Amino acid sequence: MPILGLQVSSASYPFMSKDHMNKIRHDIASALPSDRDVLKAFQIYKQIVQPFWGLLIDVEDFERKLCIYLEDRVATTKHPANGGKGVSSAWLGMLFAVLAVANNYTEYSYQKRTATSQTFMQTSFHCLRLANFMIRPSLESLQALLILGFVLANDMKAEASWALLGLTCRLAQALGLHLGSTENPRVPIITASDLPRRKLWWTIVWQDSLLSLSFDRSPIAVMTRCQLPLGPTALTEGFSYTEAMYHLCRKILEGVNNDSNSQPDYDQIIAHSIDVENLREQVRSELRLKDSCKTVQDRLQHYAIRLHTSFVVSVLCRPALRRGQHAGIDPNQKRILADKCKQNLTETVRMYLKMHSLSVIPTRSWAFTYHGLSSAVLLGILGETKTNPEVRELQGNLISALSATAARENTSTGLPKSDKDIELSGPLSRALVALKNIYDHGWVVERKPAGVPEAQMMQDQDQTQFEQQDAAIAMASMQNGIMPPMDYASQPMMSMGVSDAPLVDQTLDMSPMDLFDSIFWGECSPLSSGLILTIARSISNEQS
Repeated sequence: MPILGLQVSSASYPFMSKDHMNKIRHDIASALPSDRDVLKAFQIYKQIVQPFWGLLIDVEDFERKLCIYLEDRVATTKHPANGGKGVSSAWLGMLFAVLAVANNYTEYSYQKRTATSQTFMQTSFHCLRLANFMIRPSLESLQALLILGFVLANDMKAEASWALLGLTCRLAQALGLHLGSTENPRVPIITASDLPRRKLWWTIVWQDSLLSLSFDRSPIAVMTRCQLPLGPTALTEGFSYTEAMYHLCRKILEGVNNDSNSQPDYDQIIAHSIDVENLREQVRSELRLKDSCKTVQDRLQHYAIRLHTSFVVSVLCRPALRRGQHAGIDPNQKRILADKCKQNLTETVRMYLKMHSLSVIPTRSWAFTYHGLSSAVLLGILGETKTNPEVRELQGNLISALSATAARENTSTGLPKSDKDIELSGPLSRALVALKNIYDHGWVVERKPAGVPEAQMMQDQDQTQFEQQDAAIAMASMQNGIMPPMDYASQPMMSMGVSDAPLVDQTLDMSPMDLFDSIFWGECSPLSSGLILTIARSISNEQS
């Protein structure tokens, strides 16, 4: 790889002057809080973040170095002439990143949590620039980048997190972390010494695969030869939570290829789904069954494993929710996959609410919130709100949970002034509004009177989008054997000309997944209300 330039370089950081770098050094020195606050934040990280995401590859070693650093800082303050032992800029980047993510789970107000976390994030990135992380990446700088990406996602900046994860993956590949232990010339061919590198690589894959799954994109690390990092008792006593997540992410890499033109057939989907579901039985005994859980953490991890595996199975089965014929899936198999998808969507929402009843972890974590909310919305699109009382109850509980904690959407600069606990991003906020209206009215949006000034201003821009979404709701409902409450008599019909035909074809091709994408990512095209009614009537005639 050196021929391609992927080697350790002595070049300086290319995006900042030397004077600016010196100024940053002074700013960093005054940015670290008191020792007591640092240790308090680290305990939050150790108890909440590390057990569920494993972002530090050796948390005990980090804690040991943290204690030494804080003790040395006190000694240096009292006796400056003695100097300090010093730590690397990349390690300081890790420390500030840990402080940033820990602040997301404190009991402070939303405004204070967010402001403090952003300050620590900025300081962490300053440290990484001092470490010249792009030219000279290290295990420490990669861990800091990984944590910063996680903080961005939880701060409802998932798009930025996904982009930063792409950079993190590339830097990890530059260090050869994706390679097998026998083909990496930079490390000895000893599995034990290679364990930290493998843990870091698979933790990066973990974050990248789950986030890419949410964006319906293939992970950047779709091909890897790095062995899974398993403990000595994994194959005899069962997987730990993190080991189960490593395996789950490998199944995602094997079973989901969103950028490929080829679609899996029925047998492949079922085989991948069974592999994912079997992970629930391969974990340690205290995580396998709810009654075997010994601690609150055990129970939360039990719920989290079921949530993640159920969500992945629902994604594997989603080809059955797309309109038209699929090679390798006949109509009967399509119904089987659709039922399996709905069962796992329901389990995802159920497990999210179980976790929410015990901890703030799910509502303050983007991945958990996206999995739970997106599953509830898709169930509504599929008509389960009207036909399944349990689904309706779960949706109502989810709406209550997120509405009680979500801060108001605020597009102005600065932090929103709110006494709420979190702030939902645009896609999640739109999804929550859509879920509320599906739950209350059976439609994506509750239309405002035309005389209201705000509604009048937004009507031309958004009304056709909502009408198309409502039409797709009607289609999905009728596909499930339900007639939507459409009042044809109260809606004016419009004549259709030749120019309307492409719009008819386009909307008739709109599947539940198309509507799902339009709610989360705004992928809609304009349609008139009369055209919507004509389409709905044509589908009604097909059903009869």
